[in-house]
Amino acid sequence: MDFSIVPDTAGARVGELASELADALESNINSKYRNVDVSIGIAFRCLPESYGRKSFIRYTKKDNYQTIDMAITVVEYGKMYKVEQLYHLGKLFLEFLNRALEKHNFEGLEKEIFINDIKMWAREIPLKMDNGSTKLCNWFNEEVDWSVDLDK
Repeated sequence: MDFSIVPDTAGARVGELASELADALESNINSKYRNVDVSIGIAFRCLPESYGRKSFIRYTKKDNYQTIDMAITVVEYGKMYKVEQLYHLGKLFLEFLNRALEKHNFEGLEKEIFINDIKMWAREIPLKMDNGSTKLCNWFNEEVDWSVDLDK
């Protein structure tokens, strides 16, 4: 597997969060799932609404490439604290990944195990707190964790 996450942002903390997620996931996924013959590219786009960018999922059989492109607006995410953006990006990521993997089965890739691995690796992403300490288990929570840093 060739798995990658790229940010395309014009504001908010989406680029920072997408990069943190990419750092935690890409090498783990590409290593564990190296025998799965597919490329998965995920884009987090946080752009002005005037761009008219829409989210989409597309599989290109010729290239064996699964694209997951998520578009959100700067206005919406710019009003949120980082922890809120993290929560909503996590939900969006899992929703789109689930939909993409429901549409296409890739030999050697069990959807539930793959998603559980992603959740496990993402739990190791540290979030710096106001007091200088770090907190783990911030991605893919059931609700916003208001105990963490509320930096915008």
